[in-house]
Amino acid sequence: MLPPLTLRAALSRGAIVTLANWQIVVVDFVVETAYKFTLAVPVIGSAFMVAVLLGIDIRALLGDGLLSAVDQMLGPLLNAPAALMGFVAAVSIVGVAGAVLMFMVKAGTLAVLAAGEGAAADPAARITLFDAVKRARVYSLPTLWTQAMRFQRRAAILALGLGLAYLILGGIYLTIVVDGFRWVAESEWAAAWPLLVFVATSGAAVAMAATNLFFDLARVVIVTDDCGVRAALQRVRAFLLADARQVLSVFGAMGLVVLLATALTFTATAGLALIAWAPLAGLLFVPLQIAFWIARGLAFQYMSLATLSAYQTQYRRFTTPDTAPIRLRVHEA
Repeated sequence: MLPPLTLRAALSRGAIVTLANWQIVVVDFVVETAYKFTLAVPVIGSAFMVAVLLGIDIRALLGDGLLSAVDQMLGPLLNAPAALMGFVAAVSIVGVAGAVLMFMVKAGTLAVLAAGEGAAADPAARITLFDAVKRARVYSLPTLWTQAMRFQRRAAILALGLGLAYLILGGIYLTIVVDGFRWVAESEWAAAWPLLVFVATSGAAVAMAATNLFFDLARVVIVTDDCGVRAALQRVRAFLLADARQVLSVFGAMGLVVLLATALTFTATAGLALIAWAPLAGLLFVPLQIAFWIARGLAFQYMSLATLSAYQTQYRRFTTPDTAPIRLRVHEA
């Protein structure tokens, strides 16, 4: 195999390839946004149903966001098992079907990204940024559609596997918290309850991050090698055992960047909230909020795709045989 790139070189290459094919950033943003809006449909419908039955103001029910609305609806729905089962079934069907379709399209964008990485210049080549972007530009809508159809079945299997993993992790977390609460309540360790919740939540967050990393690497391997899901999982294991330091470096660096970007978005959101109270500037609040939401979504999609491209760069070098020429000396007789 070829030696892995340094962290800076891998991230720079991923950023250049993603910039060269910027259209896939827009495609992923549109698809993910449509998925979120689709997932909100059963929640909003259930909110209207609960509001009508209980005489609650729908604006107050949805005013704090979808998660808060779900939390407020669970109480009334628990008293009506049939309605609760219908709500869970609707959210599950929309969530699973939407996730499968979303990851089918994302398989196509990842294939474009892999093709761009293969066409990019060698990291050691001394070329300008413009030339590097030009060489890595491979996007076309027919290519995206063809690759999405090519990997649709494998993307669907991975999406269902990820959903099952989330379900298992969520069940384990709830079991630990609920049973832990009962155990603490019946013992003399009541003061340890906050510590138990902290440890369980931290463990669940780490397990979720590891699951997402493994899922992303499996996507990269499937698209790069055009292999099945089972073979991809085996190759991901071998890749992690051989190049764990490089993979975790990319994961940690981009995770830190995402955390910093998230903190900046919270600060910017607070600044926009202050604008809303100004007499004249408040008229610009909604357009500014929409523009900020779009810019934020595109920025996070760009970082996500650049990270996948960095993984793909390291994996391609891991699977490429080192074909350095053997120098032979010829001695004259």
